[in-house]
Amino acid sequence: MPPITLRYLTLQPTPLADVPDPDDADFERSLAEEGSQLLSHDSWGERKSWHGGVVDTFTLPQGAVTYDPATKGGRSGPSPTGENGEEGILWHKRVSRFKASEHGGYDVWFDAIGKNHIEQEQEYVDNLVDVVDVGKSEGKKACYLKLYKLPFGATDRSFMCHAVLISPDSSSTQKPEKQDDKSASSKKAAPDSGKDGNGGPREFLVFSLPITTPTEPKEGKKYVRGTQATVERVRELEGGEIEWTCASVSTPGGNIPVRLSESKMAQSLADAVPTILTWMAKSHPPGASHIKTGTYTADSPATAQRPANVRHTAQGQNPGGGMGVMAPGRFTLEMFQKEVPLRDF
Repeated sequence: MPPITLRYLTLQPTPLADVPDPDDADFERSLAEEGSQLLSHDSWGERKSWHGGVVDTFTLPQGAVTYDPATKGGRSGPSPTGENGEEGILWHKRVSRFKASEHGGYDVWFDAIGKNHIEQEQEYVDNLVDVVDVGKSEGKKACYLKLYKLPFGATDRSFMCHAVLISPDSSSTQKPEKQDDKSASSKKAAPDSGKDGNGGPREFLVFSLPITTPTEPKEGKKYVRGTQATVERVRELEGGEIEWTCASVSTPGGNIPVRLSESKMAQSLADAVPTILTWMAKSHPPGASHIKTGTYTADSPATAQRPANVRHTAQGQNPGGGMGVMAPGRFTLEMFQKEVPLRDF
């Protein structure tokens, strides 16, 4: 497959004054097409499975995309930043699929991941300490400065972005995707006959595009400016499932070598999923704080190996049998994940 050309999903920031208005239909249409084309690229490889198969990650090899930024003064070429020697900054993707009956349907996911995307990030990203609206003074909507607190020994990071939520009209002319592979590189769906009344399944995309401001915002302390471009897609599938995909390219800024930052991308993307599921269970029920089998929790380390199956017992709903005696050999993981009311004596 020849390389695809990206105009908006680059690491060359758009000046705040040039950020498109929310009612720019041509921009949204072009951006949605570009995002879908990227997610469905045939060259995604290096598949790894994390958290017991809940998340699959992929990497797009060098040469699969080229860049021709839409922003004025953008530099075309194989590097997302436009700088020589940074062609090795690659796109990474994660894909997860969930049963809507267990983890929430489309409307739940739209409320959790779609609406107020940046503001809600503060609720589930522990190290996102502040979000500043940097577009308000210029009359630009959904333009933010995000401040991240990093562990001791690392300099804190900041990112500026333009957030865009799109529910493409094209989604109403698509059939649900076949579930032959968790990669989004499956064949494009055929037109739908429209028998379901809506014409097909629903989907939405959320973009985070890098921007710059004419004057540097006051961040209160020292932050190193990173750059990131991201596209997330949530869509309905056959069989009552929801597919959640996220692709990202980024550079942390500072003196961190490209090879080092690239080596951490897959795990970073994968580890976000359990945390967000736990948050959704509390803030947007019905959700899922853990997969039904109890094989991982939000703070579980990423792993490329499937954990052992968990035993289920009839006593799972009532650990200890009330005031009775616990039967031998009945200790299960679920017992320690459930809240047990204490009695007053």
